[in-house]
Parts: sequence; structure tokens; C-alpha cells
Amino acid sequence: MSTTRHPAVAWVTVVGAVAAVLVLAMAVRVWATEPSGAVVTRVADRVTEDPGDLVVVFDLGDVDDDVVRAAARAADATGAVATTARTGSLGMRSIERSGARVHGAPDGYLIPMVYTAIPSHSIGRILGADVSAVLGPDRVVMNEMTAGITGARTGDVIVMQSASGQPVRLTIAGVRPYEQVGSAELVFTTDVAARLGATADTRVIIYDVERAAIETAIEAQGLYDRRSTRVLHSWDAANPDDTLSTARTKLLLGEPVYRFAGDGSVSMHPDWIATNLRPARETLDPSIPIRARCHVEVVDDLKAALAEVAAAGLGGAIDVANANAYGGCYGGARFSRVSGQIGFLSRHSYGMALDTNTVSNCLGCRPQMHCDVVRIFRKHGFAWGGNFRSPDGMHFEWVGERRDLIAYPSRYCPNVVAAADRTNGDPMPTVGLDVLVAHTDDMGHDEHHDQHHAP
Repeated sequence: MSTTRHPAVAWVTVVGAVAAVLVLAMAVRVWATEPSGAVVTRVADRVTEDPGDLVVVFDLGDVDDDVVRAAARAADATGAVATTARTGSLGMRSIERSGARVHGAPDGYLIPMVYTAIPSHSIGRILGADVSAVLGPDRVVMNEMTAGITGARTGDVIVMQSASGQPVRLTIAGVRPYEQVGSAELVFTTDVAARLGATADTRVIIYDVERAAIETAIEAQGLYDRRSTRVLHSWDAANPDDTLSTARTKLLLGEPVYRFAGDGSVSMHPDWIATNLRPARETLDPSIPIRARCHVEVVDDLKAALAEVAAAGLGGAIDVANANAYGGCYGGARFSRVSGQIGFLSRHSYGMALDTNTVSNCLGCRPQMHCDVVRIFRKHGFAWGGNFRSPDGMHFEWVGERRDLIAYPSRYCPNVVAAADRTNGDPMPTVGLDVLVAHTDDMGHDEHHDQHHAP
């Protein structure tokens, strides 16, 4: 296998815009038409400048037509531009150079690749003219972080597996920094997305925005109040419960390698399991005797968190029997399917997350986890699922750095941070260009908590 574990790196949040000189370009504004959901475009007479603030509006599934129309009206009312876009994860088979395979999964297996697909008319304004200039019907741009992991170069061919399971060969036309493309590992046009079987729009991107004006317009359209709709801004403060992007997860824990069986089930490659997971389930703490099989890079932080929970006299807040029967870390590969083979590996497939108290913290329900336990887990490098877009209070997911000192007003269990501890006066990190695929990877948490873990 050509997968490698890389040393841990600090979590970096993307801030600011791309420092490139852009050329005169045409932007297209999305306009609503008849209630049928059809959308037409009109050329906007604006001059291209450096990409700036962005707003992304999305639903828990495909973006609703009413949401698309409302976002377009909000953009139009403020002189901004709105476009539909797509994001998700597809499997990569291999990377080839001059006809020779230089990286990839074993035959029959795949490596996940998170993508963002934007209409060609808007890519330059959102990601820069140097990105839009190289894209085309069979060309993609790769994130520099992913290129470093895979060894890919400009000019290489990446072989992707479409939603129908067929191979699609695309040329890597450019490699761009994380700071320019955000957490998407691959960037391509929506035409390429359609070739891969990703035909459904999943979000609306609003650009050329003025912050106060667009927030007022979005509020007037009722988008902040829709139960299943989320609105994120590139200037939003980082949330202590934001999870790692797939690219950063690979950098920290190694590339996951999975395959689909004929019945649609998913399994990890045996070599990946042997390299990345502990040999078997083990007791993580003598006072809180959860038995779990976890990723080798995660287990020490998990043990430290449980030890501090026990030392604080909070052991009774964790339902050990429930965790041992229905929670744990790795219980086999799991896949949140979007369409065909488009979807997300559960973070439990990496062995990087722990579930406990599943009965009192059902998926989508108001979280019932003790907040002091939550803050201890954040201290030891875990995000908590209680503030996911669909609350998952049972879920603790490793991020590899302290998250208890972020003074962010989380909806549930906000951190309690003394002024002296607030990152020594450093500015609060923001979401930045990660907003383009933000919360996409939240779909990679386990949505099937009724699976019993074998002893």
C-alpha cells in the first residue's frame, strides 16, 4: 500500500483573501424564476477584484430550491452575486505520471477525496483567476496539502471513481495552496462534477458581499430561521467543535483506504487496519472501563481525557455499559451515502472518534452530555458533536489540539475561558475559505449508533 502516516501538525485556520492580481472578468448572478425551481443566470456588470468575503447557504441534504431563490434575492438586494455549487467526497483509485502509477489504493480499494465544484463563470471570483484559467472539461486543481500527501504534481492524471463506480481520468492542471482553495482537496467545474455523477447542487455561495448588508438581506429572507438550513460566513469565528478537514485528517492520521462490497457495505483495507488501529479493544481507563479499539495516534489523548474525567469525580456522567455495547471507536467501516458512491466515511472508520451515552444523546436531539466532561475532552484534543449541524451529543472526535481555550459562544456547552487564557491576545481565528466545504465533513460522523461492538 502507498499510504503513509505523517507527523502531527497544528490546526491552521484560513484567514484572508488570495494575494493575486486578477484580470477583468464577467460574473454571473443567480436569479429565481418560476416556482418550478428552474434557475437562470444574468451577466453582472462588475469588475473582478481580489476575492473577498463569502457566505455559504446549505441544507442538511441537497440544497432546497426555495433556499436557492431566497439566497439569490438576498444577493441581488445587496449587489452581491450568488451561485449554486456542489461539494462531497468521491473515491480516488490512483495518480499516474507518464503512464506509470505513482500513488493510489490497492486494486479494488479507494482513497476519499473531498471536492468543491463551482460553475466556471464564478470560480475566478471565488478562488482566483489563476485557478479558473487552468480548469476545463477534464482538468482539476489539487490542494497543495493533498499533493504533498500523495506526491502529485501538475500534469499528473488522477483516476477517480464516479458515483456509478466507473473510472474517470482527469488531469491535475494545477496545485494551489490550502490558503487559496480552503479545505477542498480537489477543485473543478460543475461540468466535471456531472461527469463524476455529482449532479445535485448542495449549497449556494454568495460572493462580492458587504458584511452588514448581506446579513440584513439574508435575515429578511428568513434563511437564518430555517430549521434545516445553515448560513456560514467566511468571517465567522472558529468553533471549538469544528472537526478536521479530510485533508488535515490524512496529514495527521494517514490516508484511509476503503472499498465497496457487492451488497453496498464498506470495509477498510487489512493493511490499513494493521498499521493504524490498536490490535484489539482495550480498557481505556481503570475507573471508567470503556473498552474500545482506536487509532494509534488518538488513544493516548483519549486515555488522558478519561483519566481527568475520573479525577474530577465525573465518571458517573459516562455510561460505560452503553459505550461498550453501542459506542466505542472503531467498529468496522461505515459510510454516510449521498448518492451512489458519493458519500463520507464515518470518522469511526478512522478510529478517531468515541461515542458514549448514546441513549440520552440521540442523533439530532438536544445534547444531554455533562458540560464539564465536554470541556475536559476539548482540553485533550477532541471536538464534541453536540454542536454539529445535526446535534450528536454522544460523539467526541479527535482534532489533535486543545479546544477548551476558544472563547466561542457555542450553542451547547460553551467554553468558560478566563481572560488571561484567551490565546495571549492573538486574534480569533476565522473560518475563511474553509467555508466552501465547511460542515461537509460533519457528515462523516457515524449515523448508525445501533451497531453492537463485539467483545
